[in-house]
Amino acid sequence: MKTLGVLGLSFFLCANSFAVTSQFRGVNWADKRDNFVSDVLVLSGLSLSDNHESAYAIADRIVGQFQEVLGTNSVRMPVNEPTILKAFDMYSGALDAALEHGRVAMGYWGPAQPAGPKNMDDWWKMWAKLVETYGDHPNAYFEIFNEPHMYSKDELRNLYAEWLKKFPNVPRDHILLDGSGLAWNVPDIADDPRFEGCLFAVHEYTFWNMSITTEQGWKNSFKGKVGKYIDRTVCTEWGGAMSPGEKNGVHYDYQDYNKAPTNYFTAYIRGMSDQLREWEMGSFYWPGLRDGDWYSMTKRSGEGVNTKLQIVNQSGVDRMQMAWADTVETTPPQQDPFGGFDADGKAIAGKPAAIPGKIEAENYDLGGSRVSFYDKSSDNEGGFYRKDAVDIVALDSADLSKGYAIGFTNDGEWLEYTVNVAKTATYSVEVQMATASEKAGVQFFVDGKAVSDSIIAKQGEDWSNYSAIQSRLGEIAAGEHILKMQIVGNYVNIDNIRFCEGEKCEESVGIRASRVAVPAGILENATPRLRVQNNKLYIEKNGKRFDLTGHRVK
Repeated sequence: MKTLGVLGLSFFLCANSFAVTSQFRGVNWADKRDNFVSDVLVLSGLSLSDNHESAYAIADRIVGQFQEVLGTNSVRMPVNEPTILKAFDMYSGALDAALEHGRVAMGYWGPAQPAGPKNMDDWWKMWAKLVETYGDHPNAYFEIFNEPHMYSKDELRNLYAEWLKKFPNVPRDHILLDGSGLAWNVPDIADDPRFEGCLFAVHEYTFWNMSITTEQGWKNSFKGKVGKYIDRTVCTEWGGAMSPGEKNGVHYDYQDYNKAPTNYFTAYIRGMSDQLREWEMGSFYWPGLRDGDWYSMTKRSGEGVNTKLQIVNQSGVDRMQMAWADTVETTPPQQDPFGGFDADGKAIAGKPAAIPGKIEAENYDLGGSRVSFYDKSSDNEGGFYRKDAVDIVALDSADLSKGYAIGFTNDGEWLEYTVNVAKTATYSVEVQMATASEKAGVQFFVDGKAVSDSIIAKQGEDWSNYSAIQSRLGEIAAGEHILKMQIVGNYVNIDNIRFCEGEKCEESVGIRASRVAVPAGILENATPRLRVQNNKLYIEKNGKRFDLTGHRVK
């Protein structure tokens, strides 16, 4: 947070677009000195004498009370070079505890100076340590540079692009890029195609334009900072007076934000909360806790694990909670087995896959990112079959009837399948895989418990020669389960997975039949072939198929 003079910005109304950022119901947790410091950050309630264990306990207490008292599910915490490179044992304790409670946005604060980081080598080392430690954590988000006013538009774009190049495995929907200036101008950054899939951060405060005294005036000001990028933007700072205080020689008592506005503070809080809710945009109030800050939503008493947070202004809490987008009634993601496509090409739910039986790898569950799958890229890089972030390739792009496979894989990605196990027994698995990489493959879990070691694919010259690799799984209980297939290593393609009862899968054999009852004419003038796809048997000729499922084979 930084006070500057009045900013004049033209604005335009945004298109009717709604955010995918409503997952953030957050507050900031800050150093009493503000977060623009040149030494180790000491968040309110922590001390330099804390170690990992004590910092964890205190953060567990404070972030837990954010949840209990304010209803949060996210917290934004500052990082800087001295804190991460010199005091990581202490500070990682606080981060670890916060991550147990929900989403954590780690935002870089430089010292209060008109230039960038004092030492770029240290800046990169800081981020490398944070990404190494938390890059794969599902609750970790990375805000690369808080209020980067010291950079020109092009300099800032290039800095962000370099960060993304250095840390390509961080999921882009877990990266926050501040708008230029004091996070004022999201369009300056968001129209750069290099940032596809990333989220953006915006800030808004009364002290940037104290002449605005109406709710609509603040809504218009906010629109000018976000532009048309509502659906990818998070408001990582907004806040106003909660305690009594003075501004420009004027004393302000406790404000009632549930009543019509009488000054720029009340107009601001009401206008901002209305606009955030209208957009369904996630946000982090500044601050949830900062000792001595009249904007702070809570006041702290006690020390250590005896810390207690008390609400300062209930009407402020009411407006903050109203602003949180996920208080708008929505349908939460639901994980269902994949059942094919409807007439419009939309994936629909079906029945669990059978074990024993074969599962086509591309038929993972419905539910979405981090529900039924985790993919480090934001788009289907193969471009086939399904329309989410999972990368699916065609086995033969000239003949799509030959089916599909999971491709462009990276270590740690995963897919889940709802399965129904016929009976409690020992099972084995056969995975059709192809890779030109060393030590790439998969590992299987049932209801979160590992049931296999890493199953490594046979290394070949390319990704088109598939081999069947078998492994014993052990006993699996009868009934419905969630099967998770996690990628080991990089760049292994997976066609299908066959589960068999017993110590190993028998070799697949062709269908032996002297005659198949099919409609007259389908066998004329050409040699047909039998195919199995999606657990169904077909007879195929001249590009036409007849489904043999349920028919009598003689």
